[in-house]
Amino acid sequence: MRRSTGFWVCALLLLIAAVAQAQIQPSFFAMGVSSTLDRPKVNYGVLAHPPVVWTTVESGGRGVYNWKNMDSFVQIAPKDANGVAQIDLTLGWTPGWAVANQGGGRCLTTGTGAVACTVPPDNLQDWVDFVTTLIQHYNGTRGAAHVKYYEIWNEANNALFWTAGVPALVNMAALAYPIIKSDPYSNVVTPSVFWGANGVGFMTEYLQQGGAKYADMLTFHGYPSSTGAGQPKPIPMPESPASTNAPIQTQITTFRAVADQNGMAGKPIASTEGGWGTNGVIDSDQQIAWIAHYEIVQASLAASNNMAFQDWYLWGKAANGRIENSSGQPTPAGNAYSLVLTWLTGQQPQPCTTSGNYWLCAVGANLIVWDSSQTCNNGVCTTSSYTPPPGYTQYVDLTAANHKINGTIAVGVKPLMLEP
Repeated sequence: MRRSTGFWVCALLLLIAAVAQAQIQPSFFAMGVSSTLDRPKVNYGVLAHPPVVWTTVESGGRGVYNWKNMDSFVQIAPKDANGVAQIDLTLGWTPGWAVANQGGGRCLTTGTGAVACTVPPDNLQDWVDFVTTLIQHYNGTRGAAHVKYYEIWNEANNALFWTAGVPALVNMAALAYPIIKSDPYSNVVTPSVFWGANGVGFMTEYLQQGGAKYADMLTFHGYPSSTGAGQPKPIPMPESPASTNAPIQTQITTFRAVADQNGMAGKPIASTEGGWGTNGVIDSDQQIAWIAHYEIVQASLAASNNMAFQDWYLWGKAANGRIENSSGQPTPAGNAYSLVLTWLTGQQPQPCTTSGNYWLCAVGANLIVWDSSQTCNNGVCTTSSYTPPPGYTQYVDLTAANHKINGTIAVGVKPLMLEP
């Protein structure tokens, strides 16, 4: 059958769009930040997880709004071509003034002195009024840009944030969804969950009980291992089967399946928080390797799992995933993060494969490789002798140094990018 010129032009445009969609965009890389006075000095495309919004904005009482802190985050967030702030605003906790019975672990006092509660407000109209005011505020005028992502609640399977069960949270999402979607630039994100405390089960139940109807994207917190008091250190590499939660690749494919099987097929997923956690990795060289693995493995699964973005938590001066030094500059791990972004952005990574202890991640014409059996300690990194596949003539290490390939090369836990 003979096709018109217009048909082939449309087909070519669709092909170009599909290729562009498969490429890793700058917006795939999100960064958490604790203060707008300490902006990340690394590249990122989405600003993720400023303080939870409701208690930050309306803690002073019903109808008493203080936008100063939240506006500062929205103002520094990257903007798209329409001026929309590429930021994920998480809505919960409930302010203390909206809950009369604050006993039994239902409420707590935050570090700023605000009372925050893990249950819905006594009067759901307070929630409706807040979300309505929120959307009216971030409407693209008066310097308050439209916001791309609104996450209904933070870590809903964590008793520190939510204790009222799934149906109550679905109900709040049902009330919020049409209000948020009245802004054509905004997307509603499911409550986030973390792998522990039956995060998969909580998310499955949430979607099955109606939550899938009130979400444009499913989100989770991608911490491969538990950290904090009493947890062993250092934690394994993020792709390791020894991870105490689950390897990051397992979390991505599992939550993709949860979405597909429970009413969100075709809708994206995202990790709105993640990393090595609280002091999970201390050695500088191991940090370099850890963050590089984390970004590379997730990018390799982005296209096949419709993953919109993933967030490193945290740039700022905090124990949780810190990649900033005492002078306010990137640590060596922070510099490695920025370099890996240049390896990945604009490319079409394929899912990583393994060959023995070697991880092999194809990125366009290049191949990223590391040896998962090697390690670093106090400035000394072990390596093994690796024979690159035919066709590669040089490689780049995580200091951005170029090396010629002549026979075997020394490969350790820090990734190398082989180039033709």
